[in-house]
Amino acid sequence: MRKLIIATTILVPAQAALAGGYAIPNENARDLALAQATVAAQTGPEATLLNPAALAGPLGLGLSAAGELLVNQTTWTESTLGTASLEPQANLPPALAASYGDTLPNQMAWGVGVGFAVPGGGSLVWPKGWQGAEAIQSVKQQVFLIGAGAAIQPLPYLKIGATYLRYQVVEELHQEINYLDHTGDAGLAMSGGANTFGVGIEASVPGVPLTFGVNYRHSADLHLTGHAHFQDVPPALTAMLHDQGVHEDVTIPNTFDIGAAFEVMPNLKVMAQYTFERWSVYHSDTFVGDDVTGMNPDGSAQHFQVAVARNYTNAHIIRVAGEWAKLPALPQLTLRAGLIRSISDQPTDTLSPSLTDGNSWAPSIGAGYNVLPELRIDLGYQHAFFDAKSASGSEALPGTYDTNVDIVSVGINWRTDFGVHAAAPTNATVE
Repeated sequence: MRKLIIATTILVPAQAALAGGYAIPNENARDLALAQATVAAQTGPEATLLNPAALAGPLGLGLSAAGELLVNQTTWTESTLGTASLEPQANLPPALAASYGDTLPNQMAWGVGVGFAVPGGGSLVWPKGWQGAEAIQSVKQQVFLIGAGAAIQPLPYLKIGATYLRYQVVEELHQEINYLDHTGDAGLAMSGGANTFGVGIEASVPGVPLTFGVNYRHSADLHLTGHAHFQDVPPALTAMLHDQGVHEDVTIPNTFDIGAAFEVMPNLKVMAQYTFERWSVYHSDTFVGDDVTGMNPDGSAQHFQVAVARNYTNAHIIRVAGEWAKLPALPQLTLRAGLIRSISDQPTDTLSPSLTDGNSWAPSIGAGYNVLPELRIDLGYQHAFFDAKSASGSEALPGTYDTNVDIVSVGINWRTDFGVHAAAPTNATVE
């Protein structure tokens, strides 16, 4: 049973920068191409989840939709045990957002928006019978995020906004148990959700094409519940290895983004951003079974319980990007590029084939094309190179992990000024 519980300690850090391929960069194709260095350069309804302050300004109804293809490639090697690579899995997280903006009689801009995204998850399937099958065989996880936000522009050069956020996690994982004369499958399915909030600020410098953006997302405490299931258990072990309920309390950490966007020349904008993710709150995973196994000295019921150390450290992410719109030869075309450096090195003695987080580089490129003045199609691509990382200590599966992640996103954005009844202030926009 201990091996099963160790295998289930993979609730993925849903906001860690590409943590082992589980945390997913925003599916919006423009943001992906710009390395998500856009906290100070949001232009559409996707701002609901990225910086709600930017909902104030764009006028009328805006809609955006995107689909993403994510492929995680991890190879494990150990000099005496051999090598294994993940079986190819295509993960297809979507993103949807809608917003509406207008102005008050005093020309103060306001906006509201809703959004849906999949900020974490994926499918990891190791080859059947690989050397680490008793640690993990497969993982399927989805971390859904729904948000609703509002913003207002109280001063000509200041916007403020806030969002209600709802996380919902669904996951299933399997591992192999060796009974000496045969092997059996142990599986776990869990789900749970939590509410939290975010706040954002966007400020422009009068007379200078420079904008600053700040976004804070508060932590969320999730209570996951589910069921453990065992197959092909020998009769002598059924008293210990039997189906039962399991629960765990986990925290998605708070995050903080601060960045700037500067128009160095007409239609050419550069961006830079720093992101802090407070993963130091992720000390361990503690799983508690529902079945009573005995009595404590104080007379209370005793349940099976295992705590597995994680001891994560905080993540620091640097992003830079550039966007060149209205090219002289093709004014409908916009070109984009970006680069991420994620510093999220984690303890090697808790490294697992279910979660191989580490430092990484991630360049990105993309383009947008205005089919009509109010209709734009975007394409983004990102490739993440993780630093090779080796496990250490007696609890970890020995070996070195080499991870790369490829992400492609295609999106469509549409805005109309239908319903706008007030004259636009000088700095409001119709996208």
